[in-house]
Amino acid sequence: MATLMEKLIAPVAEEEGTVPNNKITVEGTGQVSMVFTISILGKSLTDEFALVDVLEDKLKGEMMDLQHKSLFLQTPKIVADKDYSHTKKQRY
Repeated sequence: MATLMEKLIAPVAEEEGTVPNNKITVEGTGQVSMVFTISILGKSLTDEFALVDVLEDKLKGEMMDLQHKSLFLQTPKIVADKDYSHTKKQRY
């Protein structure tokens, strides 16, 4: 027979899966790119995420927003830069 605690607290989420060992790069920090980025982060499809844009202020702001959101999700390492140096050793 289940205890009162087991009856009141039931699991509502599925078991956590493993995060693939890969890196995804998004070029640009426009509205479409950021919606794409958030949807990818929410699905835990990667363990490292890279943003690239020439507008450094906007890039830094978007990176900080994503890092703040990552506190509430199981999300990867997020890096951002205006050049492509941090995208090396990427498979796709």
